[in-house]
Amino acid sequence: MIQLNNLYKSFGVQRVLSGLNLNVAKGETFSILGKSGTGKSVTLKCIVGLMVPDAGDISIDSMDVDVNDRKTLKEIRRMIGFLFQGGALYDSMTIRENLVFNLTRHHKVKHSEASEKAAHYLSLVGLADFIDKMPSELSGGMRKRAALARALVIEPQILLYDEPTTGLDPITSAEIGELIREMHGRFKVTGIVVTHDILCAGIVSDRAGVLKDGLLKYTGALDELVQIEDEEIKGFFRKPL
Repeated sequence: MIQLNNLYKSFGVQRVLSGLNLNVAKGETFSILGKSGTGKSVTLKCIVGLMVPDAGDISIDSMDVDVNDRKTLKEIRRMIGFLFQGGALYDSMTIRENLVFNLTRHHKVKHSEASEKAAHYLSLVGLADFIDKMPSELSGGMRKRAALARALVIEPQILLYDEPTTGLDPITSAEIGELIREMHGRFKVTGIVVTHDILCAGIVSDRAGVLKDGLLKYTGALDELVQIEDEEIKGFFRKPL
C-alpha cells in the first residue's frame, strides 16, 4: 500500500534521511518511533508531497508520489487523511464547520451532505454534544478527537498521524490511542503514526520501527523492539523523550 525506497533528505549540511526504506501493507498500522529531530515528521511530509526528497521513490497504492505530476498527486492526496500535530483546527470555525469546510472545499461535497457527514463522524469520536462549539471551548483531548473526525470524514484509505498525543496526559493519550485503534478496525484504513509516545504506539501499532541515523534500523512488533540489545534503543523505551 505504502512504499518508501531508499529515501534521502538533507537540509543544508544536515542529513535527516539516509536511505530510508519502509513498506506498509494495506490495513496495517505502522508506528515510526524516534527522538525529536530524527526525521519522523519529514517522512510524513514526503509521503504527501509537502516535501520533496533529495533521492528515492515513494508510491501509494502503486502510484508514484511526484510533485510534478499534479493530477496523480491530487488523486493520492484524496486517499489520505492527515492528523496534524496539535490538531490544526481553524479557530474561527465551529467543530462542525471545520469538517464541513474540509468536505466542501477540498472534496466538492454538497453542504447539506457535508453537514450530515460531519455530525456522523463527530458522533463516532464522542463529540456529538460539542458539534457547534469552538475549538477554544474544548479540552486538548477533545480537540484531538475533533481532528481525528476531520481526517476520517473524507473516508480515506490511509491515515497519517503526526504526534497524535502531544501535550496530553497519559490517561488521555491512552484514550486517543484506543480511539485510533477502534476507528482503524471499523474502517479498515492503513495508517502511519509518527510518535515518541510508547504508550500510544503500543496501543495502535501492528508493527513499529525506530528511526535512527536517518534509517529505520529496527522494525517489528513493539514487544520485539523492547528486547533489542542496543543501549540507545533500550534507553528510548526506558524513559520518555
